[in-house]
Amino acid sequence: MTIREITFEDYDMLVPFWKENYFVNEHDSQERFKLFLEKNPGLSILAEEDGEIIGSALGSFDGRRGYIQKLVVRKDQRRKGLGKKLMENIIKKLRSAGVSYIPLGIEAEYVSFYEKCGLKKTKQVSMNIDI
Repeated sequence: MTIREITFEDYDMLVPFWKENYFVNEHDSQERFKLFLEKNPGLSILAEEDGEIIGSALGSFDGRRGYIQKLVVRKDQRRKGLGKKLMENIIKKLRSAGVSYIPLGIEAEYVSFYEKCGLKKTKQVSMNIDI
């Protein structure tokens, strides 16, 4: 297994991977993906095995906080430590970029995984608005 930086050329492989193992929506267009990588160089990673993607994590930094998106592990590779390894790698990249705080909104079923990765519940309520 190899963990490496995501490049724009990975887009055509990532979208089917995300569709099969998580979800894809309008925010995952090729144009937005390119913009995301340009604004956050070197902060996104993927794991490969035998030329196939088995995990991904997108990292971004707004100048104060860091964000993690699309932390996805292929279904047949889950519960083997890859998700935690991706989290460790992406947190290390974000820390190197200057991030000191990472807020994360997650689905309730994944709380124990993220707690094992060192994240803690807060009293904040996650909210959003589609624009």
